[in-house]
Amino acid sequence: MKPELINYAEIHEILPPHPVISIAGAGGKTTLMLSLAKDLPGTVVTTTTTKVGETQIRQADRQVSLECFPSDIPVKSIWVSPSLEPQNRKITGCGKDEFTQLSECCRKRCLTLIAETDGAACRHIKAPAAHEPNIPPECDVCFYLAGLDVLNHPVSPEFVHRPEIFSRLTNTEAGMPITVQSVINLFEHPDGGLKNIPANALKIAYLTHADNPERIAAAEEICRQLRHYDYVCIH
Repeated sequence: MKPELINYAEIHEILPPHPVISIAGAGGKTTLMLSLAKDLPGTVVTTTTTKVGETQIRQADRQVSLECFPSDIPVKSIWVSPSLEPQNRKITGCGKDEFTQLSECCRKRCLTLIAETDGAACRHIKAPAAHEPNIPPECDVCFYLAGLDVLNHPVSPEFVHRPEIFSRLTNTEAGMPITVQSVINLFEHPDGGLKNIPANALKIAYLTHADNPERIAAAEEICRQLRHYDYVCIH
């Protein structure tokens, strides 16, 4: 299967009504979550299955704990998590049962739910550890992200989150430059971009920082070679 290349403005055309969305990988997860919450129709619920910075949740129009959700106050975006109290400046996300409860409530009320399901330590490309990404089975749309600004930079902790795992999954030795083929290998590996995605979910490879002709050409080449995604979106 060859994916279709789209841009961010076309995302709303391919999503099912009121989806449950997972966002994993690196290079703009929170930005994508906030953009979708703003641009998709209706009220959008945002959450995490990992941890996020306490300042990030303030960008939603309202923040409520899971025990207080749903709220009938009409707002565009609502952040929901088990607790709103930070620990070490981080908000802890939903566990398995908590996410099931939240997703069932959202489906009953026809609300879109978006979960950030991965961490990347502010790097723009990553390979998942054994416990990552934490994608709940309820998700029917899964984005996996990488930033194309990492191309030609070395595989090192400065540019890659979990570089040792990245090297193993992509056949790129430490210190060698990150290439288009490296990105393709990461996205296509069952322990990389495809890891933990529910079988019937819509799979979207999302490439950020496609902001010059060279990177756009790289995105087009990645799209030509991916086989296990429904769409490649550049932004």
